[in-house]
Amino acid sequence: MKKFLVCLLCVFVVVACKREEKTPILHCGGYDIQTDIEEDGNSMHANINGDDVDLLLVPSASGAKYAGVLNDIEVVLWQKGAEWTLMLDDEQIIDCTAK
Repeated sequence: MKKFLVCLLCVFVVVACKREEKTPILHCGGYDIQTDIEEDGNSMHANINGDDVDLLLVPSASGAKYAGVLNDIEVVLWQKGAEWTLMLDDEQIIDCTAK
């Protein structure tokens, strides 16, 4: 019985860790962004300071780059390794920290 409970606990820990990797919470300047990357990696749902936006995977030289439009502003979230960048209308480039 103890082995079963230990195994079950391990499964929960692994699932929680994988989920956390997929859904980082980002702080980009004055923007708080909660993300949810779809299983296939082709799209992301983001909540930026309370506004929801769906972003699609777009080609990039490196990393994963997701783009979409929120309130007539082009939004790009770009992940390269552990680093994230928020770009707004190709004018504002903001480094992010993941929480």
